[in-house]
Amino acid sequence: MTQFKAQNYSVNVGLGTVGTVIATYVVPSKCRARLLSIGNYLGTVAAWGFVIWHLNCNGTPVAPYDAFMDQIGYAAQRSDAERLEFGGGSIITVTADNPTAAIVATGISLGWELIFQE
Repeated sequence: MTQFKAQNYSVNVGLGTVGTVIATYVVPSKCRARLLSIGNYLGTVAAWGFVIWHLNCNGTPVAPYDAFMDQIGYAAQRSDAERLEFGGGSIITVTADNPTAAIVATGISLGWELIFQE
């Protein structure tokens, strides 16, 4: 059995910060989660190209989303993602580094397919 789940997160990232947690998702036990879509945004247009986004699984960077600065889709309209799959109990985190001299509003929307196992 499969189920689609979309989650939206938003956080203000302080100026000059590294590793601010934007989102955390724990894959349910007896389940696999496949990332289907992603959309991110910044509240300050001038911050694109400076804020660095990171996707990690259990603290390990996940390529190709291990360090990106680009806009991928929109929070309201996600783009197709690389088909990454995570096992039950995995802790997925999205963090951001903000080297700019201002607080930046950030947000991300993740679309998951949950695959339940017997």
